[in-house]
Amino acid sequence: MKLVKVCLAMLSLVMLVVACASTGTDTTNRSQPGTPDVLAVAKTNYEKHCTSCHGETGDGGLVKVEEKQIKVPSLLKGHVLTDADDKLAKQIANGDDEMPAFKDKLSPAEINDLVRFIRKEFQGK
Repeated sequence: MKLVKVCLAMLSLVMLVVACASTGTDTTNRSQPGTPDVLAVAKTNYEKHCTSCHGETGDGGLVKVEEKQIKVPSLLKGHVLTDADDKLAKQIANGDDEMPAFKDKLSPAEINDLVRFIRKEFQGK
């Protein structure tokens, strides 16, 4: 009986050591060292290119651009919520109505990241 208790104690100790030594799998979404956070870059691009019209919160509204009053759509409602990502990216790239084109200022990858940023930051998707 004493031998069984010693074996159980040893087995418990081995299991404890193995469990503590296990590194596990990190399931968080962290950038690797030296890799920029893609959405942080997209946020910077939004601030640089979009905030002046769509605002810091994406509300849009009446904005004066080059001495002209324009109604800027909200990024929180309307077609921006229902349009597919590729359609929104195409609109950013090519412009639409009074919105300027950004294909000469942003790469296709930056535009796609900007769409992801808009979806996450303003629409909670």
